[in-house]
Amino acid sequence: MKRLITIFLTVALFLGNSLAQERRTTKTGTTVGQFLKIGVHARSLGMGEASVANVSDLGAIHWNPAGLARYNVQEVVFSQMPWFAGIDLFHFAGSMNFGNIGVLGLQITSLDYGETDVTTARQEMGTGERYSAQDLSLGLAYSRNLTTSFSIGAQVKLVYHQIWNMSASTMAFDIGALFLTPIKGVRFGMSITNFGGKMKMAGRNSRFFTDPEPLLEGNNDQIPATYELSYWAIPLTFRVGLAGDAINTSMLKLSWALDALHPSDNSEYIDAGTELQVANRFSLRGGYRTLFVQDQVGGLSMGGGLSHAFSPALQIRIDYAWVDYGWLGDTSMFSFTVTY
Repeated sequence: MKRLITIFLTVALFLGNSLAQERRTTKTGTTVGQFLKIGVHARSLGMGEASVANVSDLGAIHWNPAGLARYNVQEVVFSQMPWFAGIDLFHFAGSMNFGNIGVLGLQITSLDYGETDVTTARQEMGTGERYSAQDLSLGLAYSRNLTTSFSIGAQVKLVYHQIWNMSASTMAFDIGALFLTPIKGVRFGMSITNFGGKMKMAGRNSRFFTDPEPLLEGNNDQIPATYELSYWAIPLTFRVGLAGDAINTSMLKLSWALDALHPSDNSEYIDAGTELQVANRFSLRGGYRTLFVQDQVGGLSMGGGLSHAFSPALQIRIDYAWVDYGWLGDTSMFSFTVTY
């Protein structure tokens, strides 16, 4: 057990150091796949995205896959959020518990940018064509309890981006750990997300015809050529956090969570949140995300939830979250969860 923990911490410190080295040359706005940083579960969003140690549902796949096994999660969830500028976010996740073998989880996240008219310098009103854009993440996660107080988890995912006739893709990995501390109700979590390859756009929109010698007469002015495009990294993030229960009775439960984040494309910041549950049926949440980040935009979040158990084996929960993004405006998310 000690060896496993030592190995995990060594890997985390190594990757954290690599991330720190990358931070010296990789700054804000220089990574692609930004949709990977958007929260995909209303409960987590309502708590300011402080979720690396506060994973008691399928939000664990996104924040810390180790949480899947710790709470024996077996459910499906659908989330939908209207993003800015007419963009729509859709998320689906599901899990299956195999007992001592562990827990498997699947998630699909899609960001649909809709359709836009194609325009050119000569046809400013449009060519009659329309193009679309989409981001997609497809992930498969596995988690297992190594002891009664220590869990590990990992996820492999395909990241795909498409705009008109151009596309890019890469593979990425998430790893996480969750530890129940000797302090009653306090949990410690850590995760590294989006550790993977770089993305480079490719497709027929990068091809064109040119004249390599425009000053010469009579030469071929229809030589096939291709724009040389660059590879770009995806947003690697290291999270560490604590979560606990200030009050935990059959009628009332007050939880808190605090995360510290070290992203590859921004300055370090903190997410904090709290949740009040009444009779295991009603929930109220509040939080603040991106505390202390440079050039912060918004951050306040609120939300709530309602759950009903039709039987010991079937429960339905509806969660809502409202998030402030400063001058960008605000947005809302709904999540519908079925536990079986």
